Amino acid sequence: IRQPDDLLLHLRHAAGVKGASGVKLSRRWIVAVGALVVVLAAALVAAGVVRSRQADAVAAVDDGPIYVPTDRAEKMELLEALEQPPQLLIFGGSRATRFEPSYIEKKTGLRGFNLAFQNGRPEDAWAFLNYLHESAPNVRPRIVWFAHVEAFREQGLSAGIVQDERLSRWFPEEMIAAAAAKLPHTAAEAPKGNDLRLTTFGPDGVVLHNRYDDLEAGGRTLDRALKWSINLALKRYATTTAALDPRSTKYFEKTLKLAQQLGTRPVIVLMPLHPRLLRAVRDAGWEERHAEVMAYLRRMEKRYGCIVLDFSDLRAVEGDPDAYYDGFHVKRSLARRILDVTMAEAPAAFK
Repeated sequence: IRQPDDLLLHLRHAAGVKGASGVKLSRRWIVAVGALVVVLAAALVAAGVVRSRQADAVAAVDDGPIYVPTDRAEKMELLEALEQPPQLLIFGGSRATRFEPSYIEKKTGLRGFNLAFQNGRPEDAWAFLNYLHESAPNVRPRIVWFAHVEAFREQGLSAGIVQDERLSRWFPEEMIAAAAAKLPHTAAEAPKGNDLRLTTFGPDGVVLHNRYDDLEAGGRTLDRALKWSINLALKRYATTTAALDPRSTKYFEKTLKLAQQLGTRPVIVLMPLHPRLLRAVRDAGWEERHAEVMAYLRRMEKRYGCIVLDFSDLRAVEGDPDAYYDGFHVKRSLARRILDVTMAEAPAAFK
């Protein structure tokens, strides 16, 4: 059962307000839909299907966790709306959400889908690759996986996996149960979900617009964004966990092994940091983590036959340092440049 705000979010998504089409509806229509959702929610409460836990009517069932909207759920809906299964998958975190499957298709002819997520983890890739293989067993999915030196650090399992049986079934029951116990049970505990509400997805999973565009339109300069990025990174390197978390590496390797069994040769690409950010963090812990992660990836390259490309330094792709939203996240023009170099240096991944 979803909370009323989430029902509205998904109606907006289906209608294209902030969804696959990127089309915005009139304020009158949105208000009408909102009123309809309120009426439906009230009817459900009256019927005993949903009951209010607090004044803001957060939905819950048997005092269990409330539903948490995620980009995993949004992209699952988009996947299931496809007329044909994708032939190429883009994995990664928020830094990879701007890579356009349509651009790759123009270059290679391969239908693609962007499965990069906010805080995307190897566990996400494992779940979605299994789901897609089960759904379309005759399709050999090529894989382009964008990573960075923090991609394998310890982090909790996404609610988007825990809440969806199509994804959670690929993990041990006890692991899902432990993660479910950490989901919010009250409105106060629930994430605000503002990032998701500000995000417009294309039908192939690519992010067309999100809060970074709004911040830039609101006057935030790249200089200011870089200062924020540097402060964040320095704090992270001073306090964060080890670069290679055992669970993350376990599911990374399981995903590579499955890809190998499917006859796919993934390409793993380390994303470029903005040069100014890289200079600031290189001697603050980044260099050691980079060496550790690259040594690990080279071992995986030998074991599973994947291709590893290190573009951590922007000069590796001769990219434009102005084509960033901040120190981490690239704009579409730089994403295309990275794809061009990736396709040129790893053509076997696209065969």
